[in-house]
Order: sequence, then C-alpha cells, then structure tokens
Amino acid sequence: MTKHKIFAYSVAASFFVGLSSWQQVSLSVPFVRTDLPSKHLAADRCYHVFLDVGANLGVHGRFLMEPEMYPDVPVIHKIFDNFFGTRRNNSGICVFEVEANPLHHPKIEATAQAYAKIGWRYHLIKAGASDHNGSMQFWHNQNGNSRETGFSTHKHGAESGKVDIPVFRLSHFILSEIVPRKLPPYLSGITSARRPTIVMKMDIEGSEYLVFPDLLVTGALCHLDFVFGEDHGFMAPIRFPHVNPSHPKQLRNFDKSNSDWINSNPYLAELNVTKKEAKTIINYATKIVHFSRTCKTKYLHYDTEAYGDDGVPLPTKVRHPKSLG
Repeated sequence: MTKHKIFAYSVAASFFVGLSSWQQVSLSVPFVRTDLPSKHLAADRCYHVFLDVGANLGVHGRFLMEPEMYPDVPVIHKIFDNFFGTRRNNSGICVFEVEANPLHHPKIEATAQAYAKIGWRYHLIKAGASDHNGSMQFWHNQNGNSRETGFSTHKHGAESGKVDIPVFRLSHFILSEIVPRKLPPYLSGITSARRPTIVMKMDIEGSEYLVFPDLLVTGALCHLDFVFGEDHGFMAPIRFPHVNPSHPKQLRNFDKSNSDWINSNPYLAELNVTKKEAKTIINYATKIVHFSRTCKTKYLHYDTEAYGDDGVPLPTKVRHPKSLG
C-alpha cells in the first residue's frame, strides 16, 4: 500500500473516530413531524424510499416519479431503474426532499401538493441535514441566482447573506423514521418484483463532512441500499461553528503535521487538510464501506445539475413511469 493511501485511510478513520466520541450523547431536540399522528412514522406505508438530501428545487424526486419528462439524465435513470424497477407504481414510493434554503420551499411545496392530488407521496423537510438537531448559520452565496446552488454553511464571497437555519440529525431520522417503517400491503408492480429499497442523494455543500461520519458511526449508512452525491473538498480546511455550548464532550482537531490529536475549541469541528486530502478522505471512507462484508451500502461519487431550473409542468393525472435508462 502506498504512503498516500495509508495517510488517506488513517485520516479518514481518525476523523470519524474523533467525531463519533461526540455523537454518543443522546438527542435533546427530536425531529418534529407536524403532518402525522404521533403513533406513525414518517415513512410508514412507504415500500421504497428516496431521500433527496440537499434538494435545491426538488428535481431529483421528479426524476424518479416522472422519468419520461426528464430524458437527459441517463445515469440517474439507470440508478433508479436498478433499485426501484423499470416500471414503478409511484403510490408505493415515498420521496423526502431535505432542503435548508427557504427560497426553494415554495417550489417544492407546489410539487408536493400536485403529487398529493394524484396519490404520490413527496414530502418537504424544511431543514438542513446535519449531525445534530438545532440550528446552524448558512450563507446565501449566489445572491441574484435563483438556483442558489452554493447555499451552505460556508461563506464563499463578500456579497453573501447570512441566515440561521434549523438542522436535524439525518442519521436519527433514518434510524427512527425510515428503517422501522411499516410496509404497505401488496402493490401491483412493486412487492412482487423486488425487496424494499432506500436510496439517498446527498449534495449538501460541505456539510457532508459532518453528516457522512455520523451516518457511518451510528450505522445508519448501512441501512441504505445506495447513496450517490458530491463531495466539496474544495472548501477545505473544513470548519463548523459550535453546535451546543452546554455540551460536555469535546470535538478534536486532527493536526496532520504531527499526526496527533490536539485540543481545540470544544464546540468546533475542524479538519486541517488540503483540498486534495479532503476529497481523498471521502473517497477512501466510501471504499471502507464497500470493503465491509456486513454493510450492503454502495456509494457513487456522482450528481448532475441538469434541469436545475426545472420548468417541467406539474402533472394533473397519474403517469406510469417507463424506463429511460
């Protein structure tokens, strides 16, 4: 094994172990569901689940539900066809659109309302994905650009606007609301062909360096069948602000210059590596997952910005998806 690979594996493992020591504290702010009775889980009666984490305008969920309307994303269609089938009964599929940017919520809500009228379940979660429940500071990094693809916890320019956004612990949501869900009864075209499946897209502008370690150390990641998305190593060094001033645990700062743990601000998560090394960490972390014989999850470093402005009319009647992969 080359020195480069040894470094990458050691940094990835050290980073995750350092963060995992903080994750053992129980949650104080549960994820609140406002649209369901307390005895039900968010994904009850969902046979298949797609988590669109970092949804922007929510178009990936539409790729799944209306593939014939979006022909120019062949890789995405192949992913969905492989895991959800080439002919799908959308009434058994649930889409969760996780989007922190409030400017995108009206568009996603309009899609959810149109889908609900024809019996499709497409839900908006108005919060950012994180490794804790609470709030974090986000930046409008592309003011004047309706897509705001750079909306994140990192400031990219002097023109950026700052806003506090609620965040929730994605691993807890998966383990408590998705995995133990009650499956629906027999649905033609779904249960006869394949087992229940959970797929996730993740494009969260640098927050993957908080979320991915938490998904890994809590075991939530290995309940997912397939994950695809982008990493944002170009934002390195990665640094996140305090999450809970009363927290008794300390996060640790990995200093690659002496390969040792050093005390840092107790409420900061920081990884002092180069942009190239930050990207390598995610690459080798996913390889560790692939090497595991006890974790079924596969990960693909891929996403697309196609149809970013959407513009496709919302359906008024049920369409039966056909494979375009």
